[in-house]
Amino acid sequence: MVSDAKPRRGRGRPRDLAKRGAILDAAAGLFLERGIAPTTIEAVAERAHVSKMTVYSHFPDKPALLAAVFERNLAAIELPEVSEGGSASAEQRLADFGERLAAFLLQPEIVRAGRVMAASASEFPALAAAFYAAGPAVVLRKVARFLETVKDEERLAFEDPELAAEQLVAAWLGVDQVKLSLGVVDQASADAVSRRVRTGTHALLRGWRN
Repeated sequence: MVSDAKPRRGRGRPRDLAKRGAILDAAAGLFLERGIAPTTIEAVAERAHVSKMTVYSHFPDKPALLAAVFERNLAAIELPEVSEGGSASAEQRLADFGERLAAFLLQPEIVRAGRVMAASASEFPALAAAFYAAGPAVVLRKVARFLETVKDEERLAFEDPELAAEQLVAAWLGVDQVKLSLGVVDQASADAVSRRVRTGTHALLRGWRN
């Protein structure tokens, strides 16, 4: 006898997605806490409360798991935009953007993620390149593009907008990223960041007008 009942497909999919999310959460936490090399598939499975075979059913190896964590983290990043209009001066708009950018990049979890990626760059060069392309390179392009749009209006005399953007971003961040990476400080002071961003922006724009 042939049954008319339709096969039940997809019942396990929500559960599979939940397990995948738990695995990614566990791996992301362990990569930050222990680093990439010391994190094992067994440790990820234990923290995610799944079997090792379940982890392998979603990710064939640790590089694939790392790539999935990395891609998910990148998708969650929302970089600020440089305001290209309004009545505020170019210096004000740049300084406002610099403050928002520095506040984002100096978050302890962002600094830790960068430190982990830097430590694994030789082992996973393609991921390190993707990390740079999706983060720092995007920021520099935004700043360089804005500087190009206001160059004539502000009478700025820089020759290379990309180099000028690098100088601005370096002035905004100062050495706080280094301090946070080394654990010298736990958190960047908002007042100190604001003062550094605004004085740095003013000094560089004034220098480019000479």
